[in-house]
Amino acid sequence: MTKLLSSNFALVFIGGGLGSLARYLIGSGLEVTAGSALAGMLSLFLVNIAGAFFLGLVSFHPFFGSEQRKTFWGSGFAGGFTTMSGVAIFMYQQSSVTITSVMFACGFFAFAAGVALGKKQAGLNEPS
Repeated sequence: MTKLLSSNFALVFIGGGLGSLARYLIGSGLEVTAGSALAGMLSLFLVNIAGAFFLGLVSFHPFFGSEQRKTFWGSGFAGGFTTMSGVAIFMYQQSSVTITSVMFACGFFAFAAGVALGKKQAGLNEPS
């Protein structure tokens, strides 16, 4: 269990800032390349799917084994990178249960793929 330490606050703060910046850069890049009409939905979809995969990876990959790395990359970076509030706004504006359901389903499968890759790298999928 993560302890409430000032060092953990700093890890989440810095990781979250970097994750938010990465999300902003992806959205801005898509706005330039795909146009503003498509960029919002596309960036929302991409960051949440990539973030779900990454969080699955962080959960089991040996590189993220320490509590500090899980805090920085999981709670911090992935928390700042992904956006549930963006999904809520999208659902409100688009009123599309289908697209939102596809996004959640893809997120679930991306998380499972990240977990599988993390476990493979940790040697947890090998038969005993």
